[in-house]
Amino acid sequence: MRILACADIHLGRKPELAQSGHAAWDAIIQKALELAVDVVVLAGDVVEHERTWLSVYGPLLSGLETLKNAGIQVIGVGGNHDWSVFPRLAEESEAIKILGLKGTWESYDIGDVRFIGWSFPSTHEEESPLADFDTSLVDDSKLSLGLLHADWTQQYSKYAPINEHALLKTGIPLWMLGHIHGGGRQGDSAVYYCGSPFALDVSETGAHGAYLLETEQGRTWKDPLFIPLCPYRYEQCAVDTTGIQDMESLRSAVTRSVRAYVDQMAFHGTVAVSLVFTGNLHVDLDLQQVFSFEGRERELLFQDEDLEVLLLNRIEDATDLEIDLNQLVKGSGPQALLASMLLDSDALQQLGVSYQRLDTESYNTSGFNLLRQRSLTQEEAVKRGKRAVLQLLRAMESQRREHEA
Repeated sequence: MRILACADIHLGRKPELAQSGHAAWDAIIQKALELAVDVVVLAGDVVEHERTWLSVYGPLLSGLETLKNAGIQVIGVGGNHDWSVFPRLAEESEAIKILGLKGTWESYDIGDVRFIGWSFPSTHEEESPLADFDTSLVDDSKLSLGLLHADWTQQYSKYAPINEHALLKTGIPLWMLGHIHGGGRQGDSAVYYCGSPFALDVSETGAHGAYLLETEQGRTWKDPLFIPLCPYRYEQCAVDTTGIQDMESLRSAVTRSVRAYVDQMAFHGTVAVSLVFTGNLHVDLDLQQVFSFEGRERELLFQDEDLEVLLLNRIEDATDLEIDLNQLVKGSGPQALLASMLLDSDALQQLGVSYQRLDTESYNTSGFNLLRQRSLTQEEAVKRGKRAVLQLLRAMESQRREHEA
């Protein structure tokens, strides 16, 4: 049996570089037909939200009918985004079988394979669905495939926390998961996140697609094979600024670094690159002035016959000042004070604590508390604090040099 496994399509949410909001779904259907698979499995979050249901209903149903007419069966489980619309879809379309509605474990057999799955009963699920796993669903006469939308190895999560030990206890030899948009194998077990078939935003770097699953004589699973689908990629490229003293040389270094980075990928399509500047930065250089985006989110950096490289208006400054801090600290005044702080690990840790407190307090206000995603770690807080000190010191040094000129 051949199965195409995918998840986190989020129909109704248009990826910035995709041609349409259902481009990923179209690509999945086309690949399923091309590979002549027997089954397509959808591991949750196929639809972005109930509010988008009317806009995606047509393309979703049309795709399901196309697969049905080709003799391809579709099996899915509901995720935290589409938990409320999947029951409706199950009632309205015979082209899809949705397992585990209302948070119960359920199995469904196709040939020698038993599909076992669980669906979100609501937007949030703080308990592990594996705590109530029904072991009687596993039949030694069938080759099992587990389908689940869940949060891997999380001690606490609002999105069905699971761990490797609990998955192993089920006795299911292969699991395909949804929820994390970066796909790949998890831990040492045969557990894979499908990942989002198309990258949904700039944070979802690397290749995106689906997995081809194949049985071997109906007894075991072959290793899942990743199938690229997304015609574009988001990437982050490092540019070393050490020794560069003028803006034109820095721009040339950006182009060279991005070209070398993209060449080693052997990718055909569109690559959208954000920059991370590293090394020592000359005090006269302003990274915000490297390229003039003039309000645009991206601009074309270069283009070949089958490759388009875009530069994103996203710059991370991970540089150090091209200045001798040990010499500067011997002086007096605010610059010496800032230099001493940068050289004192305890002072930086304390600065990080202050950043953490301010970060927490800022989200306690009514206008921002709904935006809260996660707490700022000590490491991140120290990094932000150090960056603020460096920026201030760089501004002071630039002013000093202007006065001396």
